[in-house]
Parts: sequence; structure tokens; C-alpha cells
Amino acid sequence: MEKEDIHNMNNSMGKFLLVLGAISGVIFTLSWIIQEAFKVGYNPMMVPISSLAIGELGWIQTATFLISGLALILFAYGLEKIRGEEGFSKWIAIFLAIGGVGLIGAGCFITDPMNGFPPGTSETIVETTLIGTLHQLFSVLLFIGLPVAMALFSKYFFKIKNSVLGIYTLISSVLFIIFMIILKVAAIDSVGLLPFYGLIQRIMLVIGFLWVIFISFYYTLKK
Repeated sequence: MEKEDIHNMNNSMGKFLLVLGAISGVIFTLSWIIQEAFKVGYNPMMVPISSLAIGELGWIQTATFLISGLALILFAYGLEKIRGEEGFSKWIAIFLAIGGVGLIGAGCFITDPMNGFPPGTSETIVETTLIGTLHQLFSVLLFIGLPVAMALFSKYFFKIKNSVLGIYTLISSVLFIIFMIILKVAAIDSVGLLPFYGLIQRIMLVIGFLWVIFISFYYTLKK
């Protein structure tokens, strides 16, 4: 095989890895949007996305976690492959990969019933299990990985004088963290936000995955 053929093959593989970020975000987001429209007794305003994995057809959400997580890890690997020529921190790819591991782990362990779902479940009292606890722990990896990667990327964009991407990435990071804090407050149910727990989580994750999609397309088209 000639050097030019090898170069073209590597370039195609690199673009495929980079576009997987967009695929991860699109699959994850479209999946819960479609599923919640058909899930009986499911209130998306209050119930988290993870609860879609409970009950009939729950395997769809489990598969969504696994596929999206793997795609996010491969996207991180694609970013690592271009890191040398672009000059951004290696920790960006690491934290994105951590987020991908979080998604895969969340898919391997189903969340406990909560926030009134499945029907008959208490809205405020949650009985935790080992499986449910592991799901929550892996979810934390995603909730940490995405905003940290955003913060590091915003620093890089400002460094290379790309203020537009720097500002967008910084705002996305800050908003993600703000909604994550609000989500934790809502879970305590001390200020009446529990009925909006699902909505708050969705806003937070849409912010995060829209950023992933944008960065994925940015570097895919750039290469």
C-alpha cells in the first residue's frame, strides 16, 4: 500500500472518530425524546432520563447509554489523535472519555425507581439498592467529565484567540454546572423543585451534548 493511500485511510478514520462525538449526542438526545412520548406512566417533567431503562422496552435506554458512551470514548480518542497538531490539553480527551465511561456504566446498572416512576413509586422516598447506587456513581462521571472538558476547551480557545468558541464553551460549562447544582437541590425537595427534576436534568444534558455535537462537527469539518 502506498504512503498516499495510508494517509488517506488514516485521515478517513480520524474524521470518523471525530464525527462520533456528534453521533453520540444525537443518539442520546433523540432516544429519550422519542422514548418518553410512548412510555406509559412516565412524566418527563419530573422523572429522570435514566428511568426510561425501567420496565417494558427499557433495553432501548440501556442500549442508548452503551452506544452513546462508546461513541463518546472514541470521539475522545479522535481528539487525542489530533491533539499534537492542535495544541490543546490532553486532559480534554481524558475527561470526555471519563464521561463516556460514565454513560456505559449507567447503562450496565439500572437506576432505582424514583420520583413516582414506575407508577406507584413514592415521589419523595427512594429505596436505594446496590445496582441503583452504582448507576448514580457512574452518572457522576458524566456530570463531571463534560463540564471539566468544556472548561479546559474554553481556556484553549481563548489562548488561540478564538473568542467566539471560547465564550460559547465557557457559557456552556457554567450553565451545565449551574443546572447540575439546581438538580441536586431539586433532589432534596426542600424548595419545591422536585416536580421539575426531569426538566432540569434534560436542560443540563442538552447543553452538554449540544456542545459535544458542535465541537465534533467543528473538528470534523476542519480536518
